[in-house]
Amino acid sequence: MDKLPIELQLQFFKVYSEEISIEDFEQWLYGETELEKLVGEKYYLDLVSLNFKDRHIKHEMSKVIDSFLDFGLFEERKLKKILNDLINRTHDFAKSLIATYDLYCSGYNFFDNLGMGYGLIFANDFFDYNDWTKLTENQKNQRIEIIFGGVKKEAGLVLEWINSGKIILTGEVDEIDHYEYIDKRTEAERKLRTIETIETKEIKLRTIAIPNKGVIAKLKGWFS
Repeated sequence: MDKLPIELQLQFFKVYSEEISIEDFEQWLYGETELEKLVGEKYYLDLVSLNFKDRHIKHEMSKVIDSFLDFGLFEERKLKKILNDLINRTHDFAKSLIATYDLYCSGYNFFDNLGMGYGLIFANDFFDYNDWTKLTENQKNQRIEIIFGGVKKEAGLVLEWINSGKIILTGEVDEIDHYEYIDKRTEAERKLRTIETIETKEIKLRTIAIPNKGVIAKLKGWFS
């Protein structure tokens, strides 16, 4: 099937990623006059006939519309948001850093340095994300400041790979639900890099082994 124009796909991606509410999406859907022409009467009627109060609405909607969407675009948009959160040190910095570890474990191996080197620590320390939200702004800034230089550099590198086409996201998963992608990086670019740290007398050295890589990445501990 032909994919929808990007501007229409984005509306579905936004509701999937909870950037807009179901209610706002529903209002947009009823007012989008071009959609029926693009997907055909049957699919359009199936879509507008859905119960948008149903708690499983996203799943039901996906069965109707997903064949018209390019999930490589969805993944690219998702990953770029996470990487820009880290580079620009946004309010979602901690959440996005934890996400890099989850993405690495879900098949995006090019997040090895970022996810295993930095994201894993945050994922362990803030397994319950409410623990992060309970910190004062000063405590949050202290925790971020220790690693920000290294995180920003690594995030910028991954973003450059995506923007330059060295990493091409397909939006597909394999038989064990790991994300698939096309990797056009050189062998040198695929090698693990030394994790950058900042020396302070309050920080104790912590050593993390990266599984199956045969490499030890040295990380610094955190403020208590």
